[in-house]
Amino acid sequence: MKYNQGLILSATVLATLAMGATTLTANAATTYKRSKITKVSSKAYYSQRQTGKTYQFKGTAKKLVFKANHALKNYTKTTWQASKKTMVTKNGKQYLYYYVKNSRNGATGWVYSKYLKAGKNFQATTATTATATTYTPAKTGKVYTLSGDNTYVKFSNGQALKTGENYTQTQQRYVYKAGKKYLYYFVTSADKKVSGWTWHGYLKADSSTGSASATTTTNTNNTTTTDTNNTDSTETDSSVNNSTPVWATDDGQRARVGIPMSDLKAYLKAGHQYNSGLYAEESDDPSAPYPLLLATNVFYGPDKSNAYSRYDTLQGTVNGHAYVLEDSDNIVQLAPANGDALFQKIGTAMFFVSLNKPEATTQYATGDKDAYKMYGPSWFQYKLDGSHTYWVYNLDKGQWESFK
Repeated sequence: MKYNQGLILSATVLATLAMGATTLTANAATTYKRSKITKVSSKAYYSQRQTGKTYQFKGTAKKLVFKANHALKNYTKTTWQASKKTMVTKNGKQYLYYYVKNSRNGATGWVYSKYLKAGKNFQATTATTATATTYTPAKTGKVYTLSGDNTYVKFSNGQALKTGENYTQTQQRYVYKAGKKYLYYFVTSADKKVSGWTWHGYLKADSSTGSASATTTTNTNNTTTTDTNNTDSTETDSSVNNSTPVWATDDGQRARVGIPMSDLKAYLKAGHQYNSGLYAEESDDPSAPYPLLLATNVFYGPDKSNAYSRYDTLQGTVNGHAYVLEDSDNIVQLAPANGDALFQKIGTAMFFVSLNKPEATTQYATGDKDAYKMYGPSWFQYKLDGSHTYWVYNLDKGQWESFK
C-alpha cells in the first residue's frame, strides 16, 4: 500500500513538473503586440522607483520585442518628458507605455506608465533679482551650489547654515522636486565665505539689523512644503498679513503664478497695495463684452465715493481717478495685468482668471485636494476688449481644454 502511494505521489510530482515545464516554455515564447503609436502633448513625469526600466521597441506592431536600455533607479533625480504613447498587449491584457526623454542626458525609451508620476523633478525656474534682505537660520539646513540649466539642476557642495550668522538674499527661484515647487533663496554669508542656494524655510528675518522689510517670502500658492533634499523638515508659509508674497512684486522676469483671492484680500487688508494692477470689466452686463479697465495702486479700504456708507471695498486708480473694483469676492471680473492668475473656490468649483491661457497639462496648486480629482477647475482667459476664452480642466485627459 505504501509502495502504491509512493508510485501515485511520484506520478503526481512528475505530472506537476511536466506542467511546469510546459508553462515555462509558453512564457518564454510570449509575444507582445502594440497599438498605433500616437503623439501626446508634451508632459513632465518623474520616477523614484528602484526597479523598472525603459525599453527600445524592436520587431513589428504584431510581433513586438522589448530591449532594455535604461534602469529607472539611475534617474530618480531627473525629469522625463513624454511625447508619444502606445498600448502594449500581453496575454490579452493592455498596458499603456509612454515614449520619454530624460532632461539630464537625453536618454530615451519606452516605459510603463504606472512607473511614472506627473510632475517636474529637479528642474527650476530662472533666477530673478530680489531686494537685498538679511536673514538668520531658522532651522538646520544647508546652502548648495546649483549647477545645470532649468531643465536639470544638481545640488552639490552643501555647507551647513551657521546659527547666529547673517545671510543676505539677493536672488530667488523655484526648484521642483517630485512634482512640488519649492522657493529657494541665493544667499551670501556675512563673512563672504559661504554663498549658494538654500530653501527659504530654513531662514527667518534678522530683526537685529532692521534690514529685512518683510519676513520670509511665502510660497506662491501658500501650500505646505517640505524640503526633500536635506531633511524631513516641513514649513508652512507665513501669513500674508505680515509677509511679502512672491506675487506681490514682479520684475517682469519671473514665471506667472497663481494668486488665491483670499490671500490678495488679506494682504491688502493688512495695509499693503497691489502695484501690478488689475483689469476689471466696466460693466456687470453679461449680454456683451465691455473693454477692460486697468486699475493700478490697488488697495482695500472704505469707499469714499459713497456718502451714505463706508464699507471696505477693493479699489484702485483708473485714468487718474479713484475707482471701486468690487465689493464682493466675484473674481470673474478681475484679471492681474501682468498675466498672473487670480483664483478662488465658489461652491464646489475652482475658478481661475488671467490674461494668459493655462499651460496645457499644468495642475495649478490650489490647496484643494479635490481640485483635480472630483471637480475640474475652470479658467477664464480675458482679452482687453472684454471677450474671453473659457477653459476647463479635463480630468480624464489630464489637460486644459478650451470652449470659445
